[in-house]
Amino acid sequence: MSVWQGVGFQMIIWLSGLQTIAPDLYEAASIDGVSGWQRFRYVTWPGLRPTRGVVLVTLTISSLGLFTQVNVMTQGGPLGTTSTPIYEALVAGFQRQQTAYAAAISLVFFALVLVVSVAIRFTTREKD
Repeated sequence: MSVWQGVGFQMIIWLSGLQTIAPDLYEAASIDGVSGWQRFRYVTWPGLRPTRGVVLVTLTISSLGLFTQVNVMTQGGPLGTTSTPIYEALVAGFQRQQTAYAAAISLVFFALVLVVSVAIRFTTREKD
């Protein structure tokens, strides 16, 4: 369900990333006589490095923040196996009226997303 929800947005990001790659690089690759796979491997994929970082961060944040899919399909699943932090925070805050616990879950979720985003940014940065 999440794939169908997010695939359009991700495809637009990938398309914009492809449009930022200079056509001169593809022209130089064709003059050098590289194959299609080599053109992808040495021109397209390295040119999509910033786009990969953006896609990875947005996918991570959206997967950690699922609520609707969990609520509609499983309500947290058997013994909470399909629960997410956002689902738990909303259930604690609105159904059980434990607002302090829900706020704590939200704060931990924020810290988790921050740590994951910084880690992804650190690992996908350009090496000088």
